[in-house]
Amino acid sequence: MLYFITKCTQLIEHIASKVQLIFHIVARYYHDVINNEISLANIKSSDHILCIGGGFCPFSAILLHMKTMARITVIDNDSKCTKNAIKLIKRLGLEQGIHIVHCDARNEVLTYDDFTVVHFALQTTPIHEVFESVKSRVSVGTKLLIRRPKARIGYMYSCLLSSRLTDCEYIHHNKACNIGTTYLYKKSVTNAPAS
Repeated sequence: MLYFITKCTQLIEHIASKVQLIFHIVARYYHDVINNEISLANIKSSDHILCIGGGFCPFSAILLHMKTMARITVIDNDSKCTKNAIKLIKRLGLEQGIHIVHCDARNEVLTYDDFTVVHFALQTTPIHEVFESVKSRVSVGTKLLIRRPKARIGYMYSCLLSSRLTDCEYIHHNKACNIGTTYLYKKSVTNAPAS
């Protein structure tokens, strides 16, 4: 089922990246979600945000940048997605604020020191492995925004044990179709691994 959702999302994003009207229609879906996430994490223009899973059309990254003017780096492990996203970002004239990279978030070469916020797409897979890898490598003070699906469709997405997010602040997205909740995990000295 996860493969089906990914393919459908990629098709919609691919069309949206090519047709401006479709882009604006689909982007409307994300506006309230992004506004909620900006408030939840108190995102400012001084932040450097890593978006994990940008897809063909990195709507979240584009809106996060446009609404906050924060620097954004988007990574995706699908080279077709990153090639398309780079073209879109150039066409939109956003290449000064949004950088697209073909990379897996678990790649040991990737460093997280420069990021103040890490944003996980709903379809990040396998979310539990990516979350644990990122969480162990970010600096103390880094904020992680983790999107989770609505309960009725949770089986369609990669599983993340909710026990890992029990002490996190969160926000529900009532108007979104698939995105149910975004959790805010803050890396602190108490939850940092012993060195």
